[in-house]
Amino acid sequence: MAGLITYQFSRITLAETWGLRAAVLWPEKDLGPTCQLSIDDLPDTFHFGVKCATGIVSIGTFAKEVHPELPPGVHYRLRAMATDQNHRQCGVGRMLIEGATSALSEAGCSLVWANARHVALGFYTRLNWDVVGPTYEVPLRGPHRLVWRSI
Repeated sequence: MAGLITYQFSRITLAETWGLRAAVLWPEKDLGPTCQLSIDDLPDTFHFGVKCATGIVSIGTFAKEVHPELPPGVHYRLRAMATDQNHRQCGVGRMLIEGATSALSEAGCSLVWANARHVALGFYTRLNWDVVGPTYEVPLRGPHRLVWRSI
């Protein structure tokens, strides 16, 4: 499928994240403002996406937030990353992370981190993120671990 579809990374609006947030991450929520996070409207928050002709197929929100257990620097936390089921294994998640870390580096960021679902740990390790600390349970979402990478 990836050979037939052209994908493009870009900054997107908050409202453009809601479709994938509701469909992939939070199926118990209605599409719209119920999918908003408290950090979404902060001035140092960035929403990024990967688009193709049919619409946005991968999203991620990055908010300026220091993790106290990680090396000092300018930290951004990845929240609410999701990729459309029909576009997985096509490189769009990688495109999203690489585009975002490049843009964040230009904005002065030195480190990105996330609380990653266990099912996504392989994805992060393939992108050279470190998986650290114990497994912990997030209600309704399952087991997670801390992942991070210097940029």
